[in-house]
Amino acid sequence: MSILRVALFTDSDVFAGTERYMLDLGCALRDLGAAAMIACPTPSLLAERAAAEGLTVIPISKAGLINRPAVKMLAGMFQSGQLDIVHANNGRTSLASAMAVRRACKGRFVATQHFLDPEHVSHTGLKSVIFHAAHRWVSRYMAHCVAISEAARAGVLKRGEAPEQKVTTILNGIRPLDPHQFASPAEIRAGLEIDLDTPLIVCAARLEKEKDVRSLIAAMTEVKTAFPEVRCVVAGQGAQHAILTAQIAEAGLQDTVQLLGFRTDAQALIQAGDIFVLPSLAEPFGLVILEAMALGRPVIATDAGGPPEIIENGETGLLVPPSDPPALAAAIRRLLTDRKATEAMGRRGRERFEARFTAARMAQDMLELYRRIL
Repeated sequence: MSILRVALFTDSDVFAGTERYMLDLGCALRDLGAAAMIACPTPSLLAERAAAEGLTVIPISKAGLINRPAVKMLAGMFQSGQLDIVHANNGRTSLASAMAVRRACKGRFVATQHFLDPEHVSHTGLKSVIFHAAHRWVSRYMAHCVAISEAARAGVLKRGEAPEQKVTTILNGIRPLDPHQFASPAEIRAGLEIDLDTPLIVCAARLEKEKDVRSLIAAMTEVKTAFPEVRCVVAGQGAQHAILTAQIAEAGLQDTVQLLGFRTDAQALIQAGDIFVLPSLAEPFGLVILEAMALGRPVIATDAGGPPEIIENGETGLLVPPSDPPALAAAIRRLLTDRKATEAMGRRGRERFEARFTAARMAQDMLELYRRIL
């Protein structure tokens, strides 16, 4: 069987969940014998990390809605036999990929839907008409759409972005984490001035409305009543920083809740905590949940979007309604009250991750899809 050549494509110059997905998928596809490449802007953190992993990086310049240089480059790679599949990861790169396939008259284009409600859904008027027409055109040239969760797939079908037979759910996966590669819990806690026996709640999320960190802060008021020594740290930055800081001060939680800003050692923070909490209004999936499970930490997340597909409620973590601080506080208190049960929950979470949510499993499913559409 010939080697399959695939380019994972984004025009984003940040490194967040989508870019993490591309890097883990690219490495896992390579381990399965595929020639996986990363097409992305350079310089960028994704390009640096992909090169460090030994993946081929295809430099792509960011060029607005229609990226003609990228279209020309990808079409040329299709025509020369350097590329079999381009796998797009947002709307702009999907458009460029469709144009490249049309121009080359060969090759296949796959897109991953990473969101429950993509940005174009909010457009109105003439802009909405134009974007819907563009999506219909792109769909004609798309060989298949991959949804990262059943919740994301339901959104694709509801919006009519692809026919049912062309949409497959391939749940996200990550590469196993090696706890020995980052600072120990004792070192992390020492840096935060938190004793090893102090109950520690960790959250890693952007400080944006959709992550609903305000509900976690509100819940901590109730948790502190039962556990006066409890601490909560939030790793992440965003537009809500000032609002959340004011909320913490107003609630008198300055000694309980700490906004740490962006941290490069978020995984070490998660490992140093007793419980991981993701209070989002709804997550399309929730890669950070997998990180916590891989590190053996029990997770509390909202029962909306992707998390219910990851967490077995009461077995590997707890699910609570969105925007419900009392329910979130009750879940945290439950896990802090019975430490043995909480540790057992974390162990079961790690076992579930290893069985169902590794990057190797994701890549195997993806490779089978690629071969099918070829």
